[in-house]
Amino acid sequence: MRKNIFSYIAAGAVAFTVVCLPLATNSSAIDCDDLKFIFARGSGQKLEDEDYLVYKANIKAELLRQKSNLKVSFYELGSVSQNGAKYPAIALDFFTILGSKISSGQAFSFGESVSEGIAELKNYTETVSSSCPHTKYVVAGFSQGAMVITNGLKELDSSKFIYVATFGDPKLYLPEGKGIIPPACLGQNFSPYRIFAPNCRTSAGSLKAKVPYLEDGWQGKVGLWCKDKDLVCGAGLKFGTPRNYNNLLEQIVQSALASHTSYTLDGIYTLAAKTIVTKVRETYPTTFQSDEATATSSNRDTVILIDDTGSMETLIGQYRKEALRLAEETLKSGGNVALYSYGDLNDHRAIRLADFGASLEEITVALDSITPDLGGDAPESFFSAIADILNEQNWHVGATKSIIVLTDAVALNPDRDGITSDYVIARTLEIDPVNIYVISDNEYITDYYKDITSSTGGQIFTDFDATSTDYLLQRPSANFPLSEYEGKPGEEFTFRAETNGEIETYEWDLDFDGVFEATSSIPIITTSYSYEKSDYIQLRVTDVNGRSSTASAKVTISSDEQISPTLQNLKVTQKGTSVFISYDLGYNTVGAMVSLNDAMLGISDQANLEITDITKNTTLTLTPISTDGSLGIPITGEITLERSSDILAPKTGQK
Repeated sequence: MRKNIFSYIAAGAVAFTVVCLPLATNSSAIDCDDLKFIFARGSGQKLEDEDYLVYKANIKAELLRQKSNLKVSFYELGSVSQNGAKYPAIALDFFTILGSKISSGQAFSFGESVSEGIAELKNYTETVSSSCPHTKYVVAGFSQGAMVITNGLKELDSSKFIYVATFGDPKLYLPEGKGIIPPACLGQNFSPYRIFAPNCRTSAGSLKAKVPYLEDGWQGKVGLWCKDKDLVCGAGLKFGTPRNYNNLLEQIVQSALASHTSYTLDGIYTLAAKTIVTKVRETYPTTFQSDEATATSSNRDTVILIDDTGSMETLIGQYRKEALRLAEETLKSGGNVALYSYGDLNDHRAIRLADFGASLEEITVALDSITPDLGGDAPESFFSAIADILNEQNWHVGATKSIIVLTDAVALNPDRDGITSDYVIARTLEIDPVNIYVISDNEYITDYYKDITSSTGGQIFTDFDATSTDYLLQRPSANFPLSEYEGKPGEEFTFRAETNGEIETYEWDLDFDGVFEATSSIPIITTSYSYEKSDYIQLRVTDVNGRSSTASAKVTISSDEQISPTLQNLKVTQKGTSVFISYDLGYNTVGAMVSLNDAMLGISDQANLEITDITKNTTLTLTPISTDGSLGIPITGEITLERSSDILAPKTGQK
């Protein structure tokens, strides 16, 4: 008889995935593709849903940017039945607040959906390979689709696959995220497949970690992306002290949903496309015509902000011309451009003329609409305009970020609405950071902008010409892998950044004062702190041509112990096909995730739950959730049909 004990292992939630194209079984080698991109969608997503379309568009754009002549095609699991298997991506009541009574039938069908997806993936690749033995594959999946991919690796021939990418994987496993102060929070022991997981405490997906995450033969071929605040892949919200304790659990659920369902919005698939196509290029080096610099160049988010007061009338023609040139070259390199105008607050706030994602035609029309006018005094509302841009735009993760201001006037500090340079500098660091550049042909005003440009890693140009445009387009990039590092006084931190370009110097501000006091020969440095503080470190990289960029990350040094959420006085009993659960919420605990087998039923803040329709032996998992959205240690146990007494009574301190 099976022992019905609850052990502390990974825990529970469910997922979403992506789309793909129909099958083409080639009968002759001449019709065979060099490469097939396969995608698995998430729970409840339709074929050709947004995640798949954005993923596919970014892969195609990156292949085009790097001038690839590979013959490729796309296939989405669930498009065609493959030898009787067709992935349904079954929908679940994902991240709903549970009522007191829950039916488990749908949970069991989730596992069948994943198994069907694995079978289709295996059958499809084997069918194609039988006719096209030289065709290789890249496979990606979102949420439930990520589970299909990672659970199915052992069924596949790894030699046929170039790369595997998972997004929001509920089976994610990053052991470096475990512990009171996890090694990852000190910048240490990152898993080789950790591509994008900015929350250092991410360790296990919501449906229990797949351990080991890599199957034999797949080393160097798997990468995962898990957004901050995505509870599905185990990234807690960590939003600090809540502003409002009313309906706190609902706030957490809505934040988690917003994060999990927005991989299409903030550049995750753009980042992934660069990684994937780089792997493809390593396999087919002679089929790419672009140079190595093009292959590794970073994405760019560039906002152009133009002073539209009357004194700009004689300058606007030249500024429009060079702004258009910058926009055209940025868009050509795969970047994003937004456009604003500004003046005095008593005339208007910053006017948003074009958002990121705008086409060159839209930028052109927006530039032509700027007509210098009004303005009653010399100083302009520069800092309020910058603050509006920082807070309004949907900045893309991993992009090199710039605000380029064209003006002939000085700035108010503080501005008329109270916005100061200190506020702007702090916000730029929080957003990755954003470097601010000022361009003006009035050299007498440049002293007004030295502090804001130098403090944000930017620069002042006295003319908007080809030289300044090339600087902005060609400057190097740097990014930290984490959004926040955490440790105690005396512990050693390792700060490591990803960079591109021919870097000549690496300069570090490690003591949070805005002065780059340390240097290194590589983008890695170690340090420790004897005091408690929470602030932003910075790295400035400068290339051989004198062009520079900065990267920033928050560092929290504290002696406080993290109090993990817990479930207390937990009791689970079974009667027939129903299971009754009762517990008390421990300190710092707002609710619990509830899952059966590999399917999440939802989140509950109730002390008593009944799960009905248990018709087979089942694994029940409860994962406590803290008031800041982070996850506690899951409690897992077996529900066996032959028992009708207590099935869960974990011992104090059980691991």
